[in-house]
Amino acid sequence: MSALTKFGLCMLLGFGASALADDVTRQDTTLNFGDFTSPAQWTYPASARGKVPAVLLIHGSTPADMDFTVTGPDGKPLSSIFRDISGALSARGVAVLRYNKHYVAGPGKVDYEKFYGQADLKTFLKDAETALDAMKHNPRVDPRRIFVYGWSEGSTVAARLVRDHPEVRGLILQGPVTLPWGELFDKQLTDVQLPYLRQVAPGGLTNANVMTALSGPGGLVASSGVSFALSPESFTSGQPSLNLALDLNRDGILDLDREYLPGVRAYLKGQLDTPQGFLNIYSDTRSLPPVTAQVPYLKVPMLIVQGINDANTPEPYLMTLQQAIVQAKGRATIKRYAGLGHTLGPASSVIDDNFRPIAQQPLNDMAEWVLRQ
Repeated sequence: MSALTKFGLCMLLGFGASALADDVTRQDTTLNFGDFTSPAQWTYPASARGKVPAVLLIHGSTPADMDFTVTGPDGKPLSSIFRDISGALSARGVAVLRYNKHYVAGPGKVDYEKFYGQADLKTFLKDAETALDAMKHNPRVDPRRIFVYGWSEGSTVAARLVRDHPEVRGLILQGPVTLPWGELFDKQLTDVQLPYLRQVAPGGLTNANVMTALSGPGGLVASSGVSFALSPESFTSGQPSLNLALDLNRDGILDLDREYLPGVRAYLKGQLDTPQGFLNIYSDTRSLPPVTAQVPYLKVPMLIVQGINDANTPEPYLMTLQQAIVQAKGRATIKRYAGLGHTLGPASSVIDDNFRPIAQQPLNDMAEWVLRQ
């Protein structure tokens, strides 16, 4: 991945690279999603006898494989949070089912035209229904102790799935979407991307410093804000240059407050509202409501795990979800983790949050919560 492609435009998430325990067994399978057969895998506690509780993992954004593999600039895997979660839970006595997203054949093997042109959150909800049905019919799974886990984008899918299936035992949400989609993207802009640019380009963005900003110390969300100010030619030529349409006074400098911020806000709104826009999957017609709006319909116990330095779904807005849960008299255990980001991996700040491997404590907390239910 070059500095130019680092923008990653989605609110992705995903990490982890710890080894699976020896007492975990794995069984490859597939799920039939209609026009796509998804590779999938069960993990089981090898020493378990009889039926066991089980967790279904639902992805965050981007065309993710079953491990949620994230690669670095050199193409080498940085993390695989779903592999790590499944290994950790199964080592503690819990079966896990994970699968590739629709139109994803494996890490980096994606039908991008179909993924971005045909799939949306309602597609992913239908796929999760198929996976949940497979879980219910697995003879090794206790059908009374099935849990659904959703990460970021997947939190909205998981919440709707549990709303439709109240027989599910519990819901785990990691870095949940608490704000309307457009508002969330604006918070990423004002809380993460703009502060990053104030660090690396305090005098404004120019053609002379744009590459430095792209390849600077910010994590994926922080540095992706630079890409919103680039000319369309940058993405075909590989030579980043500023979009002159944003330079209102034509001085060659994008003032961060007077030009960059309003210009990027308009750009993101267009990408959300336009059918061909890269954010249109999160439009009202193609998305699912934030978890906050779904809380009144969720009657099962919930575990919410949130990194305080999460750049994708910033922690301050978790309060809106907490308030909704209290108002709905919901049952939720909420755990915040200092020094962790969107993947619940180490992050010294929201600017630094860069999809590092998931820490051990959240894995322990998830396993213990499931086993207590």
